[in-house]
Amino acid sequence: MAPACGGSVNVAPSAVLGGAWTLRSIETPALGLVAPASSASYTVAFQEGGKLSVRADCNQCAGTYAISGDSLQVGALACTKAFCGASSYDAAFLDVLSNAATFGVRGIELSIESSRGTLRLIQ
Repeated sequence: MAPACGGSVNVAPSAVLGGAWTLRSIETPALGLVAPASSASYTVAFQEGGKLSVRADCNQCAGTYAISGDSLQVGALACTKAFCGASSYDAAFLDVLSNAATFGVRGIELSIESSRGTLRLIQ
């Protein structure tokens, strides 16, 4: 992930630790770029030891992650399977996250990119 003009991207594993990241926007080929009305319903928390906890609208997930350089790999997520409603982005959010390839942190923003799209989260 290349840094934008005037900024640097932190890819140290410790850059993602320290609390939940809240979704700011999601971009996929099917959706385009959207900012969910209730972005606080979509969070990712990276914990010590490679543990991951996720809120995807009305569902909760737990899993693992691994970081090497700017590469991010998310292991299989164990999630509740409630129907969150037709306007929910839970499936798209989890699809992008589950297929994560790279990440970068600039200030309070975390970008997670995959072949399925991009998540932008803030802390």
